[in-house]
Amino acid sequence: MVAIRIAMGALITMLIVVVGIPAIALIDLITGGTGLGLCDTSLRTCETSLFTLLELALVFVALVTALGFAIAGCVRILSSPSRQSIR
Repeated sequence: MVAIRIAMGALITMLIVVVGIPAIALIDLITGGTGLGLCDTSLRTCETSLFTLLELALVFVALVTALGFAIAGCVRILSSPSRQSIR
């Protein structure tokens, strides 16, 4: 069960990183930066296609969903009845 707890900790860390990187890029864009390389100069001159936005959004949603399901699976394994002590 220690391995499941370690895996759950790694999954939570990965979820924080996956959610944190777009937030950092957005803050960088708002303050006049390149958004971690998303735009060449700043938000005003940023020209990306609609497909780029949709691709990024789909990858983001897929990653967050997959990590959420994996974390839920770890929680379910940790709270399974077979893990209860015998009385």
